[in-house]
Amino acid sequence: MIRKTLIVDDHKLFLEGLRYVLSQISNVEIVGEATNGEVAIEMVLNSDIEWVLMDINMPHCDGITATAQLKKRKPEVKIIAVTMFEDYNNIQQMVRAGADGYVLKNTGSEELLKAFETIDKGECYYSPSIMRTLMRRNTSSVLSRNALFLKPQELLTSREKEIMPLLVEGLTSAEIAEKLFISESTVISHRKNILHKFNLKNTSALVKFALENNLLLP
Repeated sequence: MIRKTLIVDDHKLFLEGLRYVLSQISNVEIVGEATNGEVAIEMVLNSDIEWVLMDINMPHCDGITATAQLKKRKPEVKIIAVTMFEDYNNIQQMVRAGADGYVLKNTGSEELLKAFETIDKGECYYSPSIMRTLMRRNTSSVLSRNALFLKPQELLTSREKEIMPLLVEGLTSAEIAEKLFISESTVISHRKNILHKFNLKNTSALVKFALENNLLLP
């Protein structure tokens, strides 16, 4: 399956570099380039483009605005943020806008391929350094944890509160089990309970929910 891809960045040198990186990935066809979000939106809406590699800081229309508009008007398009920004606010805004992935500009073809494949499976992809930024975030939400829930019985257990950030960090059930000295089946059970309590379908949805509700506490 060919992934018809648009690359969006206002720096010509980076566009050339990204074109080279993508040329090393099979099943990726670059069908266009745009230097701002406004042009990107027009191109995507008037073509059969399926993937967008989106910069954030651009003139006229930035990547966050463009991502939000594209996801609203053509939600099936997959968007990966490719940027130099690894601060919490930019990550959070792109996730809220609907980005399916977030990688840094120093990434190589191997990681981009992993991002494509992960997103193809219905999950979101974040570079390891991005996940570290999220997990280091020292947030002070006006909502307490308990304020997020309507019923006392829906509160996370102490074990679930341990497991949830590790799920968001991208650890597998086996890795979490080893880290917490519990069985893998126990982790799987807790994962199901966490998703059920938040009414979420998968770990990808949990990442977005945690960001939007400031649940990534230190």
